[in-house]
Amino acid sequence: MEWTMKPSQFGGTWYEGYVDGYFVYARVFDEPSTFGINDGRISALVIAPRQRSGVRDALVNYDRGWDGGLPAAKYRPIVEQVFEDFHDREVDWAYEERKYHEGMDF
Repeated sequence: MEWTMKPSQFGGTWYEGYVDGYFVYARVFDEPSTFGINDGRISALVIAPRQRSGVRDALVNYDRGWDGGLPAAKYRPIVEQVFEDFHDREVDWAYEERKYHEGMDF
């Protein structure tokens, strides 16, 4: 996977590129965080049908948590591929499910 790097004024680095025909934006930090997917380095992730899509067109949106719920099964392989590009492990979806539901208990 080839990524284009763009600096972020709020820390981390934005990476963008295509995965399986979908445009992906990922904000990645040097160190893992509880705000990241699977407590990892990716604190924001958008999967969209094309590059110029806005957030409202996002098929998957993660911004320190899953906006609108966990990704549909058809988009999870894309999330997994992006995650594995920046980590040396796989996404633990059971953990993400627990984390998502615990975040809803406020």
